[in-house]
Amino acid sequence: MIFVTVGMHNQGFDRLIKKCDLIAGETDEKMIMQKGCTSYCPENAESFDFASYEEILSLIRQSRIVITHDGAGSILNCLLNKKITVVVPRLKEFNECKYENKLDLALELEKQNKIHLIRDIDQLNLKLIEDLKTIGRMEDSKAIGRMEDSRPSG
Repeated sequence: MIFVTVGMHNQGFDRLIKKCDLIAGETDEKMIMQKGCTSYCPENAESFDFASYEEILSLIRQSRIVITHDGAGSILNCLLNKKITVVVPRLKEFNECKYENKLDLALELEKQNKIHLIRDIDQLNLKLIEDLKTIGRMEDSKAIGRMEDSRPSG
């Protein structure tokens, strides 16, 4: 299963949801989308606006691939659950956020080969999804180990 999440942000992310809907129409793999404030309603995948943290975490755990916005919490949950993580940053130029996104976290994690960073929405396509089938889970991620080591105990 592929899970798409745009987080809790109060601006839509039509660019991501539309692109994922196209991919959902081309693949046999089930796709579920959390679309938040996005106005576009997918035709080829299940979708919902918002859910509890526990429900989102459950969907992340059930998925093979997570396609997510560049929110630190969403990315961290994907990595801690050893999921193949595709990050599509929100961009001010598309009215997806109010700030100029510097992508610090995403760029660093991409350097460490922990995520797949999509800089141009056309990079997100069926071929990428098919290629990711051969990767499997990120079981021995050094970044995950460092994140788990740095979590407060108790």
